[in-house]
Amino acid sequence: MTLEEITDHLYGLPPEEFTAARAAAAKQDRDNAKAIAALRKPTASAWLVNGLVRGEPELLSQLLDLGPALAQAQSAGQGDALRALGEQRRQLVNAVTARAFALVDRTPAGPALAEVAATLDAALADPASAEAVRSGRLVRALSYAGFGAVDLDGAVAGPVAARGAGPARIPDAPAKAATSPAAKPDTRARDIAAAEERALEAAGALDDAARACEGAQTALAGAQDHEAAATQAVIAADQALVLAREARTATEDATRKATRQASKAEQSVQEAQAKAEKARALLDRLRRS
Repeated sequence: MTLEEITDHLYGLPPEEFTAARAAAAKQDRDNAKAIAALRKPTASAWLVNGLVRGEPELLSQLLDLGPALAQAQSAGQGDALRALGEQRRQLVNAVTARAFALVDRTPAGPALAEVAATLDAALADPASAEAVRSGRLVRALSYAGFGAVDLDGAVAGPVAARGAGPARIPDAPAKAATSPAAKPDTRARDIAAAEERALEAAGALDDAARACEGAQTALAGAQDHEAAATQAVIAADQALVLAREARTATEDATRKATRQASKAEQSVQEAQAKAEKARALLDRLRRS
């Protein structure tokens, strides 16, 4: 396989299979090992767009062919045509985005959904971005700010070329000098080969570590937000606890006061009952006498 074919193969794989496949390809092709090791793992959204190039080329072309028409309508000031094309653009972008997820049997959701749509919008607005998308070798999502050119730095693996336009020519590696079967083993060559293999593995590990670091930083930001919210909740709970304790103290004081008042009232009732009984007894004696 040529370097171009290897690159196309790798960028058609799911991201989770990319690193191992890249390392295997680098081991098999010593001449292009460094170039293969330099290939960056695609983001989820880039992989989804790359899948459109391979799985739905006609649908993708239908969408991207709108770009020149939109530019012409805008430059000519054709308001009605521009509005009609804009609506067609919106519907097609939504449909193609949904199809990108359907091709890999995934639910359209999360950041990848917005990034796929943004990449397709950028491809419609910028011819160079359209060619980047058609290459099928996107490394990351694209974004158009509404003016100027789209930043394509590091967005595509290898030279930007549309699929079907013929692979970019890769210079043939110089022929290796034939070695005699009787030649002695070259220890230095073996050491270099082993070092290159370790370097390739390290490059792959670095790439994965960088991706993992980005994910960890995102998770950290989310955790810090949750921690701040939890801290505020604790502060509010502490304040509520202070108020509850004050209310309990006030209630206890009121209970003790009411208890004393109830005790005095009971005593007053008992004294009144005793006086009433004495009064009745005196009345009875007076009536009998």
